[in-house]
Amino acid sequence: MNSFQHHPVKQIRENTRRQVILADVNIPYKFSLDRSKNHLFFCINADEFSEQSFHSVVLELHGGSTTIVPGIRNGFASAVDHASGSVYLGGSDGIYKYNYQTKDVITPSLIGEIDIFDMYFQKYLYFVDTANQNLYTYKNNKVTIVPELKDHQILHFVIDVDDNIIFVNGAGIHILPKGEKSAILYDNRNINIRGATTDINGLPFFIAQDGIYKIGDNMELVKILILENGYGLAFDKDNNIVYSDERTVNKLIPCDKY
Repeated sequence: MNSFQHHPVKQIRENTRRQVILADVNIPYKFSLDRSKNHLFFCINADEFSEQSFHSVVLELHGGSTTIVPGIRNGFASAVDHASGSVYLGGSDGIYKYNYQTKDVITPSLIGEIDIFDMYFQKYLYFVDTANQNLYTYKNNKVTIVPELKDHQILHFVIDVDDNIIFVNGAGIHILPKGEKSAILYDNRNINIRGATTDINGLPFFIAQDGIYKIGDNMELVKILILENGYGLAFDKDNNIVYSDERTVNKLIPCDKY
């Protein structure tokens, strides 16, 4: 075994340095990263003078410029199709495609009259509705519930490189293996997980209030980074970790890049 497997937290801490990309932002959450353009999509809590609770934000990772997407109400969730470069944004009124030229959503919405809580793209678009916490697919302009999971309430989810669906709810972390009819409870520890994603290799990672976790070589849940108040998580084109706490967006840069 290598040192990462023995002491993953120690290795991450010693071999990387934190770069603050965006500071003084109000709970950056629900990360999706367009690696082809190096743009991070996420939501923030709106200020007290706004008519909305959330805003969708676009952050250019290299330059640090930010834009609030104006055409979506309570923009919250996001997903990126890395093959085509399409970006999807979900809010109180449904799901929209993002237009880089106008820096706004394309209207009308792809899916309307549904509040979106979480999204992920793997071959096609998956999303969770806020009201019932069910998981759906959007394929060929048709919305279909994932039947194997219709009895599970889902908060966060991700699809890994093997097309397994990994999801989080109040009972813990569950896995629906590809082709199976029922999900397996993977870990029922009381970990306050706030998001799930995959790295550039399609391996699943989770961000919790107390840190970042991965599924280890022996299928155990391993903490790789300690955080005081984690919220959002993504991986850039070089597989660097991009994460947030309640006030900053950060990137972990390998020490040899300094």
